[in-house]
Amino acid sequence: MATSQNDKVSPTKHVMISYQWDSQKRMIKLRDKLKAAGYNVWMDINHMAGDTLACMADAVENADAILMCVSKRYQDSKSCKKEAEYAFQKDKVIIPLKVEENFQPTGWLGLLMGTALYYQAHSDEMLDKTFSDVLKELGDKGKMAKQEKWLPVQRGGSKALQCPICLLPFKNPKMLPCMHRFCEECLVPLAPTGTKYISCPLCRKESSVPKGDVRQFPTDFHLKELVEEEASKQQLSGGEVEFSCTCCEMGKQSRVVAKCQDCKHYICDSGLSAHKSDEKLCQHKLLLFDVAKGENTETKQKPTAKAEKPEIKLNMETEWWGLFDAMYDDDHSINLLRFWIQCYNGESQWQDMMVNHYLSCLDELKTQGNDQETLAKRQQQIATVFKQAGQYDKAIELIEKALDLEVKELGGRPERLGDLYFLISDVYSERLNSIALARNVDPDMVQQYIKHARNCLNLRHKAKGDDQKFKLASILRSLSHALRNWIDYGGDKTLSAQDAKTESMKHIEEAIKLFTKLKAKGNVAKCIMTKSSLLEAGSEEKEKLLRKALEMCDEVYGEVSRLSGMLLWCMYVLFHTRKDFYEAYKWLEKCSQVRTKVHTFTYCFCNEVYGEVSRLSGMLLWCMYVLFHTRKDFYEAYKWLEKCSQVRTKLYGEHHLHSQMVYTELNRSIYREIARKTKEAEQKS
Repeated sequence: MATSQNDKVSPTKHVMISYQWDSQKRMIKLRDKLKAAGYNVWMDINHMAGDTLACMADAVENADAILMCVSKRYQDSKSCKKEAEYAFQKDKVIIPLKVEENFQPTGWLGLLMGTALYYQAHSDEMLDKTFSDVLKELGDKGKMAKQEKWLPVQRGGSKALQCPICLLPFKNPKMLPCMHRFCEECLVPLAPTGTKYISCPLCRKESSVPKGDVRQFPTDFHLKELVEEEASKQQLSGGEVEFSCTCCEMGKQSRVVAKCQDCKHYICDSGLSAHKSDEKLCQHKLLLFDVAKGENTETKQKPTAKAEKPEIKLNMETEWWGLFDAMYDDDHSINLLRFWIQCYNGESQWQDMMVNHYLSCLDELKTQGNDQETLAKRQQQIATVFKQAGQYDKAIELIEKALDLEVKELGGRPERLGDLYFLISDVYSERLNSIALARNVDPDMVQQYIKHARNCLNLRHKAKGDDQKFKLASILRSLSHALRNWIDYGGDKTLSAQDAKTESMKHIEEAIKLFTKLKAKGNVAKCIMTKSSLLEAGSEEKEKLLRKALEMCDEVYGEVSRLSGMLLWCMYVLFHTRKDFYEAYKWLEKCSQVRTKVHTFTYCFCNEVYGEVSRLSGMLLWCMYVLFHTRKDFYEAYKWLEKCSQVRTKLYGEHHLHSQMVYTELNRSIYREIARKTKEAEQKS
């Protein structure tokens, strides 16, 4: 392989990922896997700035190897063609990955690839399967030096808070439609006033400039707050960070002595006096700076009058939706939920305020004459956030409105309807799981779950393509699980338990076939576990299925995973049912070890990424409680239950089902006694 004569980008060689933007999400996963394996990886979203062509040329020249992720769109892209031809011209080691199933390169790409061996990467599962082979071919090419170490960027870490252009902490971060953020003052030179379009310095996506002024792009207030928090930590630890008073005319001439946690102002001595004397400000929390001692003290003044909550004022049309898009996530919009929790200092009213606010935002969209497509999309996103916040009734109500809008105004598109039916069945599933944990199954809810899952299934049976097949297999598994709940209820005249069992078995077997065809072994293992639950307790066939699922689970996820913990528990129950207590004890011991590792690690990681108060941390704390309660280690179980109670009360309020479930457990006689003894010990100390 020819080596580069110019190492302008980095003194160390790297592995370059060359790809077309449609496959970016999977390539980011590949990048992180390679970094975790000790490779120095170049990817355009991390290293593009200034002259695009010069950056690409440097990246190719300094590459030890190039992972060329080919597809039809890659072949049609002029930029990708330039990268590939320059790499070929420089005689670089090219390792081709197919990111589109059944794609056969032709023309220039076919000539360049020749008879090279391809690695399949058209799905996350295939990428996981072939990753070890890719590592073997890479060998030591692009490996980091021994003293180097890669760590994923944590929430609040310095790299996460740096502008990609100036490489300094963000100042008034502006968010482009492609979701990349930059300092306002860094964007201004790229698009002077009057410019109609701007090309993102990272992804090169072109976006229209609102009113011809980049300052009109929405501000990422959450990111801005994180930067300020990081700056506060640096000042408290003696870092060289300069602050200016933001609430008086003196500005930099005043020495900052505190930060108000409520109104987010840095304040000088006079501002501190105002906060202590003003009847509206006296309730605010203050972070007092003592740089000499390297300490901080959080105080809350005694109220001299009834305090009022600060009013949140943002432009409804741009900034609210910009803020929402910056923090929304289909799985866990934890930053968005934390934003609302912080707005109301963790008080239970945050949920009602959030719900009312977003419903009024949707009403505003209607009155502004936005197109029905935009309204339907926002209804689905808001319903997802309501589900994540445990507001199941409001989520269901909103999804039903979105379904009605889709059918009456947007033509009832099958794929769109399928997504909405899947979402509403998912809401019923979560709600049902909550009630099941509270030992109170609602048959009407199970029937609704089954109805919507069937509607989704009927629509997805008609869809084509691997992505749609995966969705089809997912709803088959979900429907099988719903029918399993109906069997537990005992059935009724409309659907007997036996008929539900037959239908459930049919759906789960079809799901297993589809996931097997898609080579999604992890999902196959989950389906086999569901299938085993339909078989007779303690049967040989059930044991055989569970062992097969465990073998698959170990192969895909390793011996320590959430799924393996569930399967080990199933094995314990199986042998306990047979009254083979010695064998049951072995499985229970394994289950205990795995769940301790999984829950402890996940809980610590969750706290680093999402903070101590999050929906996920509430679930993990509950799991830790169940774990120690099962061991009859009641003192340790009580600690976790108490933490769970605090987190869920802050998240959901005292009267929510999730919180009530914890209070029921705390009301057990054993935990009331432990609480009494703990209180007595605290009083003595």
